[in-house]
Amino acid sequence: MPVNYNEISEKYDNVRSENKSVIDSFIKELKITNSTRILDFGCGTGNYANTLQRLTQAQVYGVEPSGGMRAKAIAKNPSITFVKGNHESIPFEDNYFDFVYMTDVIHHIPDVRRMFAEIGRVTKSGGSLCIVTQSHNQIDNRFYVKYFPSTAIVDKERYPDLDSIISKAHDQSFEHIKNVIIGNGAEIAVTSDFVEFVRNKGFSMFHLIPDAEYTTGLKQLETDVLSGNLKYKHSGETLVWFKKK
Repeated sequence: MPVNYNEISEKYDNVRSENKSVIDSFIKELKITNSTRILDFGCGTGNYANTLQRLTQAQVYGVEPSGGMRAKAIAKNPSITFVKGNHESIPFEDNYFDFVYMTDVIHHIPDVRRMFAEIGRVTKSGGSLCIVTQSHNQIDNRFYVKYFPSTAIVDKERYPDLDSIISKAHDQSFEHIKNVIIGNGAEIAVTSDFVEFVRNKGFSMFHLIPDAEYTTGLKQLETDVLSGNLKYKHSGETLVWFKKK
């Protein structure tokens, strides 16, 4: 069943927010000034773009195919240009951006090679690209897989693994610089907020698993969280860094 992102946009901000550690990593890695042009590819409701623009005063833009998501993003920050676009068409001129990033987006892209070609077109020579994603090993180690086992199967089918991402980027004139893992091993207590997140199907994969598995897993998660002792170690995220040749 396809995921309806216009429908998800209505409650997206109730269950999803930007990961400040990711934004801190961008700022640490790059020399961002008020003349730096940055593209948030697949910007959703603009959480990352809004925070990055506020912290750096850079010229931040967002591209997002979902009208519902874009409307939410535009309402947050009128100083950011949010436009309709996708992996086949980014409506900006060649060699426009100094830095392009995407956060938890690449698994939604049906043609990754086409995506890299289009991002390469709008990225300046020597410009940076960062893809924030998870390896297949990180997906397997998500703590909630024990409640919803099919989520690992679904997402390993959707998420290209790191070697595949690097290979396809290289084919489109991007040089792989490094992988940076953040958040791995951090111990986190599971609270009622996460239960509410799952109830609202805050991750798109919850729309893609069997209803019976989702219902059973949610019930067990609710029971375990009510015990007050549920903690987990975060499997982390991987930032895959490239330079445009």
